[in-house]
Amino acid sequence: MKTYRAIFCDIDGTLLTSEHQVTPDTAKKVRELSERGIPFVLTSSRMPAAIYPIQEEIGFQGPIISYGGGLVLDKNRMSLASIGLSQELASKIWKEFPPETEECCFCAYSGNLWMAPNTEHRLVREEETITSVHATKGFFEELLSTDAVIHKLWGIGPAGILDKIAAQLEAKFSSCAFRKSAPHLLEVTERKASKSQAIHILCKEWGISPAETVSFGDNYNDIDMLNATGHSVAMGNAPREVKQVATEVTGENNKEGLLLALNRLFP
Repeated sequence: MKTYRAIFCDIDGTLLTSEHQVTPDTAKKVRELSERGIPFVLTSSRMPAAIYPIQEEIGFQGPIISYGGGLVLDKNRMSLASIGLSQELASKIWKEFPPETEECCFCAYSGNLWMAPNTEHRLVREEETITSVHATKGFFEELLSTDAVIHKLWGIGPAGILDKIAAQLEAKFSSCAFRKSAPHLLEVTERKASKSQAIHILCKEWGISPAETVSFGDNYNDIDMLNATGHSVAMGNAPREVKQVATEVTGENNKEGLLLALNRLFP
């Protein structure tokens, strides 16, 4: 069996169950791998403040890939790469978003700051419960220094509405990527920011090849990561298109699919 030297793992739908939990046996395996010197890198479109509590709950330290590759932090939480939208560009895109409704709203992220014009919106409150992070009321032009970048614009709402928005904006803003991390979640980032480029940054830091690594993912925004590593594993709950690009398919996130694959690849 080939020996792999690092692991890149998506969070929602992969590491976490549908109840947003890490199972005890999976947490134990991740700690074991970390103690063996095999980096276990959490890769997510989440902000850093929504990733570190998961590391702390499991009981290990390591680099993270945040904002789908827009922000890469080493194990000491120092930035290795930061790629985002200028505030000028983010403002132009924001003006193209439809008005907020009860079933649809939009937010912006920069570093560890989550900005929402309406922090009382039901969908914002639900996301706060899931991530244990609180949104700050206001717009980025009011809350950020002029040189700060926007790591992510984020829309939550019905899939049909978000798909229509993405299709319209892709034609106008070619330097941006419009990705779905779930049917009801749309992320707008700088096109150069990706999980795959973040993997190359960390592998260069460690002096290894991406071909010596493994990745785990469950959704469309994981496809470039699954294509970037030597071995890739799609979760059983992943869409068909995601499963097709992976080296193998494991069980579902609610049935410890991650643990099953880790035990086989890293006995």
